Amino acid sequence: MSVERRLYLGLAALAAAGVSAAALACVEGDVRGEAVTIEREVGSTASGEEAAIRVLGAGWFRAIEVVKQGGSTDNTSVTLELDGEPMITASFATLKNQWSQVETPVFVAKVSTVGDTSRMTIWYQPELKFRGMMTLRVEVEEDGVASLQMRTVMNKPAPHEHVLGQLGIPGLPAFK
Repeated sequence: MSVERRLYLGLAALAAAGVSAAALACVEGDVRGEAVTIEREVGSTASGEEAAIRVLGAGWFRAIEVVKQGGSTDNTSVTLELDGEPMITASFATLKNQWSQVETPVFVAKVSTVGDTSRMTIWYQPELKFRGMMTLRVEVEEDGVASLQMRTVMNKPAPHEHVLGQLGIPGLPAFK
């Protein structure tokens, strides 16, 4: 049987199964769409309070940056959740210790401090896919936090991506 004949029969079988040839083409190439940065600035935050960024919809998570000004003990924790599953929880106090920092080509988790300002950076390469929700939560358990700045960097899924990873099943739209 010729190659052309086998290709034709294969496409005919997929068409009969309800899968279009255009859907097959989307598995090739980059499936990340437009890059998006979300920023939130929070003023003075008392011990026991929480600040968060929540994104509904699907996308690709790349990085977090949380800048904390002030604070007496660095007992402020940052948690990243994708689709309700925690990916990382780390405190400023833990990541200030150079032995607890991670810096590899695929994952970075570190804190740098200048004066009373601490900057936590967490990023993943390749990006982590989320299908329904991304949550960045900062929980303050120390006195004297004068301000928090949170930033996330993500990509929307490409227009042709099958968000749930299955053909023919609609998923949530990309976040707005």
